[in-house]
Amino acid sequence: MIDDQFDGGNFYACTVSSATSATLEIRPEDEPPINRSPWYAFRISPKTDSTVTVRLEFTDGYARYWPKLSADGRNWVRAPESAVTMLDDGAAMQLTLDVDGPRLFVSAQELLTSDFYGRWIDELRDSPAAKVDLLSRSIDGRPVYVAQTPARREVVYLIGRQHPPEVSGALAMRPFVDTVLADTNLARSFRERYMLVIIPLINPDGVAAGHWRHNLDGVDLNRDWGPFSQPETQGARRLVEAHDAAGRRPALMLDFHSTRASLFYTQLPEESSWTIDFATEWFARFRQRRPDFEFKHDPRPRSGQANTKNFFFDRYRIPAYTYEIGDEEDRAVIADTTPVFAEEMMRLMLEVSEADQVANRDNPAANEGRAAPLPLPTGR
Repeated sequence: MIDDQFDGGNFYACTVSSATSATLEIRPEDEPPINRSPWYAFRISPKTDSTVTVRLEFTDGYARYWPKLSADGRNWVRAPESAVTMLDDGAAMQLTLDVDGPRLFVSAQELLTSDFYGRWIDELRDSPAAKVDLLSRSIDGRPVYVAQTPARREVVYLIGRQHPPEVSGALAMRPFVDTVLADTNLARSFRERYMLVIIPLINPDGVAAGHWRHNLDGVDLNRDWGPFSQPETQGARRLVEAHDAAGRRPALMLDFHSTRASLFYTQLPEESSWTIDFATEWFARFRQRRPDFEFKHDPRPRSGQANTKNFFFDRYRIPAYTYEIGDEEDRAVIADTTPVFAEEMMRLMLEVSEADQVANRDNPAANEGRAAPLPLPTGR
C-alpha cells in the first residue's frame, strides 16, 4: 500500500504498475501554482520486505527537494544517491527503495508537523522565561500559539512556518528561540531590555495538508500582511495592535523560511531609519566567529508586496528580515551555527540605543522618498 493519510502527507494520484512499483502524480494545491516547488510525502507499507520502485511526476513543478526517509516518521535520513534517479530534466524522479520493515515514510523534507510543534509548545510552556497563549485558530480549527516573555518597551518578533514545506527554516528557528530564551547572562540581559514575541507555527493547516505554499483558504500567508484576510494573520495583527496600544514598540522582526541556499533578505541600508547598518554589522560579527558557514546577504529595495518583512518595515522602519536557510543545508550545521546568529543579534541589539533606532524616523530629510508608515487595518 502507498498512502498519504498522515499529517504532512500529500500526493495527487497513484497508479500501480506491479506488485512493487507505482507512479505518483504530484500537483499543487492551487492552479497555477504560486511557487513551483512541489511538496510530496507518502508512506509505503509492503506485505513483505521488498525493493520498491516509485516514480514521482511533478505537474507544474520540478524535483526541488531531495527525498528524506524514515521508518517511524520522526527520525529521518537523506535518501542515498544510489536510490534516486532524476528524469526529464527534473520533471520526474525515480526512487528505488529497500523497505525492510512494516512501513517507510518518504518525504520532500522531514515531517515537522503537529507532533513536533506540540512537543515544542510543551517545552515553551515549561520555560520560566516565556508564557504561551492561544493566538488564534486556523480555518480548520487548529491552534496557533504564541510564546511571549515579560512586557518591555521594545519588542522582537520571531515568526515561523508561513510556507509549509520550508522545513530547514523551522530547524533554524528552534535553536534560535532556545538561545534567546536560555538561562545565560547574555539572554537574561537581552530579555531585561526586549520583549520576545514568538509564533513558531502560523500555518498549521497548510503543514498538516502537505501544501506547497498556502493555507486551507488558498492564501499565501506571507502575502496577507496587509489584507489580513485570514484568521492566522488576523491573530498576528491583533497581537501587534495590542502591543502598540500598550506602548510597546517593535524593534526587530525575523521571519524564518527556506530556499535553495542560505540567505537573508533585508532592506537597503539607506532606507532604514537606524543610525547603523544593522544587517551588515550583524553578519560581519557572525562571520568573525563562523567564517566556514556560507550564506548570502541580499538587501533589496522596498516593494508593494504584502509580506511580513514589508509590513513591519513600512510601518515601523525597523530591521525586518526574511531569514532563509538552504533546503539541503546540513542539519547538524544548522544546529551548530544558528545559536551564533542569535547570540550576535542579542549583543548588537543590546549595544544599539533606542535613540539610535529612532533617530531619523521623524526627520523629513532622512525619510525623503520613503513611503509613510501604514496604519494597521481594522476588521476582517
